Amino acid sequence: MTRQSIKVGSGRRWRTIGASCAAVALAVSLGACSSDDDASATTDTALAAETARADALQLQLDQVTAQFPITVTASLADFDVIGAYTLTLTQAYCEGLDACGVPRPAIRADIVQGSNGLELKIPNVLTAGLFDVNGSLFAVTDSDQILEPCGTTTRNARISITIFADGIEIAEDGKQTLTGMGASLLVSTDAVDDCTDGVVFFAATLTPV
Repeated sequence: MTRQSIKVGSGRRWRTIGASCAAVALAVSLGACSSDDDASATTDTALAAETARADALQLQLDQVTAQFPITVTASLADFDVIGAYTLTLTQAYCEGLDACGVPRPAIRADIVQGSNGLELKIPNVLTAGLFDVNGSLFAVTDSDQILEPCGTTTRNARISITIFADGIEIAEDGKQTLTGMGASLLVSTDAVDDCTDGVVFFAATLTPV
């Protein structure tokens, strides 16, 4: 009888504990679900608010842009480029020349109206005819003055030049004024005497004097 009483009592006790644990687990589960739902709702509300704010800012930007429809390109087609400039050179690449890495001083350059069209003149260095391709000016020429001689031997060099709009000032009435030009110069030379062949590439600016 004693064993049966203990057995029955033990069984009831575990059934009671099991029921209590199930109830607690259910309560915790429901609480977690409720917390997740609240967090999700908060996130959705914040996202909707940020989206509305971004849309409002984009609308303001579109309205301002519509009032000032300005397109600026690197084309020189609509500008008078004749005049004197300060030419500043920045060495971007160099190989095979003793002057590699040596800074070049700023020099004067002129764009003039020649007998066959526009010409670029750099005193004591070169004179080259300029031709237009899609709004940029190009020149290809030779010069025996742009590179240092090899010992006592003058070095001839082939030069390719590209010039494009680099600074444009826009007035309130929409008028555009050219304030500066960008350029690139590629200079190459063959081997001569004890000097190897070489090439140097410059990025340049032409600022009106």
